[in-house]
Amino acid sequence: MSELVLYKNIMLLGKGIDTCIEKKLIGPALILLYSGIDTAGWLDSSEEYATRTSFINWVDVYLLKAKPLQCTSIDLYAERCGLLHTFTPDSKLSSSGNARRIYYAWGTANVQDLQWSIDIAKKSRKYVAVHIDDLYEAWRLGILQFAEELERDPIRKSRVSSKASKFFSEMGMKDLTNVLTKLDKDTGA
Repeated sequence: MSELVLYKNIMLLGKGIDTCIEKKLIGPALILLYSGIDTAGWLDSSEEYATRTSFINWVDVYLLKAKPLQCTSIDLYAERCGLLHTFTPDSKLSSSGNARRIYYAWGTANVQDLQWSIDIAKKSRKYVAVHIDDLYEAWRLGILQFAEELERDPIRKSRVSSKASKFFSEMGMKDLTNVLTKLDKDTGA
């Protein structure tokens, strides 16, 4: 059951990202995408909660290997922090010079042209260009590789499925009544 919840929720995140990109809601698309990366990192970790380390490890092992980008995992983590916490590109990591801010190309924009503009202005130590479609494709391909690995490792798959059983889910009144009835029977109430 939790395996179904796992894949259903990952697919829902993807559908939300698709919808946002289609409607040109780039900020919300990026927030969902960074949330998806965070979730994948948490699922793959042995930690109880998502952490900087779980995010960075998942990006290095899956996302950037699936589709290399000009940015690093720390650049992506810094962007995640800025967008999720303040809806800006600013984070402690980027402000201190430990990560580059990301300029996003989207739609028909050419990421190489954007990167060229950054390079010509001699700002490549502070900024890097990423096309949102490339970042999204890297996440999807990384998820696919992650899922394939889970299929070959039943112990790891069980741990991930256990975590996935905690995912947010929707429940209708009939389902709620069934759960409450079962709880009443289990507790003898």
